[in-house]
Amino acid sequence: MKSKKADIWVSAILYFGLGIIIISILLAAGLPAINKLRDKNVVLQTKEVFQILDKNIRDVVRGGPGGQRVVKVDIKKGDFKIDDLKEQITWEYDTKIALSEPGKTEQDATPVSEGNLKIQTWTSGDGYKVKLWISYSENANSEKNIINLLPSVTTITGITDLAIRNDGAENKKIKVSISEVK
Repeated sequence: MKSKKADIWVSAILYFGLGIIIISILLAAGLPAINKLRDKNVVLQTKEVFQILDKNIRDVVRGGPGGQRVVKVDIKKGDFKIDDLKEQITWEYDTKIALSEPGKTEQDATPVSEGNLKIQTWTSGDGYKVKLWISYSENANSEKNIINLLPSVTTITGITDLAIRNDGAENKKIKVSISEVK
């Protein structure tokens, strides 16, 4: 005859093992969904940063020479760059979700516009590469724009205060300097 103590221990071990198996199955099913939501949230927050940054750049241009704004930028992940040669602000991020219709390469991916912001997605490895950008070299009418970006900071990560300043006009283009506030 078996003892009741042994039966209780065997039952406890079986329930414990069954609990671990159930938790493992839930995590295996839930983690990819959680990661996709996290990636989507990072992209949405970065889109907000772009809209705020673009609004402040355009406000400084409208404000005339000497106008200045300080903007807090929070880039959680990805590669954020201000390119003075192309006169654009870009952000690229590797993700598991497609935010627009993905192309096979960057060249055949069709950009989607949200106001001044462009979004492009293409396949990259086992996921996608998402690129957001705002170009100041051309406006919506494909005419040359009047904004010339002059960044003293070219890449941004984490929380950064940026000073955006209208430095006046040169060659019919308004020079907008972007520098880090320390």
